[in-house]
Parts: sequence; C-alpha cells; structure tokens
Amino acid sequence: MSRRILVTGAASGIGAALAARLSAAGDTVIGLDRAGAEVICDLADPAAISAAAAGIAGLLDGIAHVAGLPGTADPAAIMAVNCDAPRLLTEALAAQLAPGAGVVAVASVTAARCPLDDAAKDEWLALAPAARPALADGKLAYEYSKALLIRWAQHAAAAFRLRGIRVNTVSPGPVETPILADFEASIGADRIAAAAALTGRHGAPDEVAAVVQFLLGPDAGWVNGTDIKVDGGYHALRSVGGGAG
Repeated sequence: MSRRILVTGAASGIGAALAARLSAAGDTVIGLDRAGAEVICDLADPAAISAAAAGIAGLLDGIAHVAGLPGTADPAAIMAVNCDAPRLLTEALAAQLAPGAGVVAVASVTAARCPLDDAAKDEWLALAPAARPALADGKLAYEYSKALLIRWAQHAAAAFRLRGIRVNTVSPGPVETPILADFEASIGADRIAAAAALTGRHGAPDEVAAVVQFLLGPDAGWVNGTDIKVDGGYHALRSVGGGAG
C-alpha cells in the first residue's frame, strides 16, 4: 500500500537518497527544500514553515526531517533549521498524521558533545528563540541544535504515543554529502579524517537513508523515542580503544 511521506532536504544528500528509496518502494514522496523540490520553503523562517504546511493537503504516513545546516552557517540560523523547524513543521501537520505514522529527524553523533543535561535541554526547548542564550559559534550551535532535536523527539514520542505515532532520531557520523567540506571546516578536517581512519571510511547517504526508511515503516512499530547512531561503529570503537584485526 502506497504511503505519503514528507521529506525535508529532499533535493540533495541523505534527503535525496531517502526520497529515491521511498519512491522505489512505491511511496508518494512530498519533497521540501529551499530549491529543487515540490515544496519550496526556507526552514529558517517560521512564517515560511507555516505557509508550506498550509499548502500540504491530506493525510501523511510519515515525516522525515532531513534538512539541516552545518556548523559553518550562522548560529541563529543553525538553531532555527536544525532544532526549531522540525518541531514547528510537525506541530503544523500534527492533525494530518495518520495513525501509525512515523516521524524521523536526522540529528548527529556530535550531539553528544553538548554539555546540557536533560533538565537544561528542557529549559532551552521551553524558551522562545529570542530568549535563548547566544551561542558563540556555529560549531557550538550545531552541537546544541542536534542535542535539543533529540530531546524534542523524546518529548514528541510521548505526546504522540496514544495516537500510535512514533518519533525517533538518527545520528549519523561523517557522511559523503555536499556539506562534508563544511563539517571539515567547522569541526576540523583532522577529526573528520580520524573518524574515517577508525571506521575505514565515511558513510554513504543511502546507508543513513536506509535506517530512516526503516524507522518510518511498520517494521519499526516497537521503536519509539529512540536515537540510533549510524556512524560505522565510531563511538563504540573509540570506547574500546580502536578495534584491531
């Protein structure tokens, strides 16, 4: 049975790989991006998000929040796109989510670097964007935005539970996408290279898209409020000292 899935960031990278996978499976994909998509929307602009949501009619069987800005972007824009946009878009389309729908947001393994505990994250999520403390640079904003995205998804999973709607996140490590160079610039090319040396390579967009596709579907019916690392084992290998052999 064909499903209707909204995919943000559908014009490139992981979003494009996901849209291709879903289409190949017979699903109807509604792509949203700044350009080159069915729905054109600047996710840094709450008014644009509201307008885009108003133009999407009918029930949705899933939403994949794949669009994101790297740490080379303006810190306020990073927070708006990576943290606020998934919440605003999901809330705007909540009434259109079908029973059993899946919502998946792409976070990042760098969320683990955010120093906030869960209580502090909840305080940040409760603040209006203008009331949040200013973040010094894009790298920090990226780490905060992805950590807050994961925490929002946990709250959303609880809020949607009685409707049978699941909300999960996927946290990739370095992936060969058009913005990998931005991550090298913001995080450090040496750190990105070290991750590839440990795991053997960077990830491919389709490998992350495959996990998102699974979480959107009925086979993941007992997966809710969870963050899944898709990092080639990077964090596990670091924790045990590298992994020889």
